[in-house]
Amino acid sequence: MKKMALATLVSLGMLSMNAFADSDTYNGFSLAYVQSRQNGLTDSTSGVAILRSVRLQENYGYEMQFGLFGDIGSYTTNGFVELSAIGFVPLSDSGWKLYGKAGLADVYSHGSPGTANNFGLTYGAGVEFPRDIGKVRVGFQHVTVGNGTLSPSHSTYLVALTLFLK
Repeated sequence: MKKMALATLVSLGMLSMNAFADSDTYNGFSLAYVQSRQNGLTDSTSGVAILRSVRLQENYGYEMQFGLFGDIGSYTTNGFVELSAIGFVPLSDSGWKLYGKAGLADVYSHGSPGTANNFGLTYGAGVEFPRDIGKVRVGFQHVTVGNGTLSPSHSTYLVALTLFLK
């Protein structure tokens, strides 16, 4: 639990920094449908996340994210901290863009087999479009839950609706 509290504080600190004042910076939150399949069994739950997206240039930047979600396999509580590079491909003059992201995620899980920590790669993709209040994004992200020693690792996908405010 101390590790999760530390990860939360680090994430909130990262989200509050504004080291790149000349960059476009967006703060946001996500609501996600989370699904995992392991040995023919499917688990699904919901999740929430807070994000900070720093656009160093129109077509690329980086993102930091902290999220929580429920039951996956034998793990009842899951949280993650993620740092990813992100790239954008414009689809139209109205601001619609495809995005792809890749980076590192630290997933902390707690459940009946004990606690597990999985530090590894994450990736995602989707579409983003402008709105009056900021940007809206619909996409997916992959993380791995569990570390394989206490319980099988679970390849997990988060399908999220994200709202970014400028």
